[in-house]
Amino acid sequence: MTFEIRTLSETDLEATVAVDGAAFSQVPPETEHAGIRATTDWDRMFGAFEGDALRGMTGAYAVEVTVPGPVTMATSGVTAVGVLPTHRRRGILRALMAHQLDDVAARGESVAILNASEATIYGRFGYGIASRSRSVAIARGRSTFASPVNEGLPLRLLSRSEAADLAPGWFDTYRRQKPGEINRPTTWWPLVFGETQTWKGGGEMFIVACEPMDPAIPGGYAIYKVNRDGPAGSWILQGREVVAADPEVAAALWRYLLDVDLVETVEMATSAVDDPLRWRLADWGAMTVTAEHDYLWVRIIDAADALAQRRYRVADALVVEIVDGFRPAHAGCYRVEGDPTGAEAARVDAEPDLVLDVTALGSLYLGGTSASVLAHSGRVTERTAGALRRADLFFGSDVAPFCVTPF
Repeated sequence: MTFEIRTLSETDLEATVAVDGAAFSQVPPETEHAGIRATTDWDRMFGAFEGDALRGMTGAYAVEVTVPGPVTMATSGVTAVGVLPTHRRRGILRALMAHQLDDVAARGESVAILNASEATIYGRFGYGIASRSRSVAIARGRSTFASPVNEGLPLRLLSRSEAADLAPGWFDTYRRQKPGEINRPTTWWPLVFGETQTWKGGGEMFIVACEPMDPAIPGGYAIYKVNRDGPAGSWILQGREVVAADPEVAAALWRYLLDVDLVETVEMATSAVDDPLRWRLADWGAMTVTAEHDYLWVRIIDAADALAQRRYRVADALVVEIVDGFRPAHAGCYRVEGDPTGAEAARVDAEPDLVLDVTALGSLYLGGTSASVLAHSGRVTERTAGALRRADLFFGSDVAPFCVTPF
């Protein structure tokens, strides 16, 4: 089979919707097409064509991701990856992934990120799992906090239009201090709070805001709906997101969700692994982790630049040898020296302290996985005695990486 990869445009919208729908067995209705058109970065969308027929595609959003420091960096948020079921296992996906990574590198972006529909797909292209999330359920009748929340933090329900005005600012403050979180372009917010439910949000919802009187404390918000199946008192509150840069604001929002009348259980589909909610509960067992998910996958494309952009927990310097089978020109030894205030990194001709695959470097990058854990699973090899322990401290983050934003 001969196919050509070329950049897509808005004129390809119907074809991209059809391929995406067939790949994921879910065709979005025409009411969603306007939102897709408005939010798509068309110059980052690539299609594999057989003649004039689109057989597969991949795309990306131009976004910022927060990395340990915390600092933000430009990245490509990979999205809309799909091949027609009739044309799989013919090299289309591999060719699209290679073309896309070349494009990311040409844009001067040293990292690409994605969330994967299947965990076995993207490791072969150099992506490593960098963040996880949890689904949790809290028994409302057992949800008393060990210490009361600050009663000076006022709460109010917002309309969709009010939320569209206020939430972006609160979210931007929050995402800049959370490794793994990305910004949300302005075109996304009408979908987050829209009447129609899409994979970016919208649909049935309530929005509650916490607006501190002290201007030095940033506000926050929570989005939820209530599943009213069954008799009153047995309902399930389904939280979509709790966004707050300040932990006391987050506590006030959680307290609101846990106090909604006629609800038996409060569920949150996506929660950070280090969310302090469980430790606020007087009854630690009132919260159950119902599932754990991989979420953010990181692909390091330019190790020297990527390692220099983030910050490090302690002052140190390490030489890491990177194995990169998908982009072999990227393989080699890199020396990174850094501390909490800055870093430098460069390719070097030197003996490595650690040897690791580029997927393992992606897993280390946001500080959510330790070098020792990766070594114990056979993904990192220690060449200098004590290097693993040093790497644990060096690459570690005080905040677990987390991304609540679907892309």
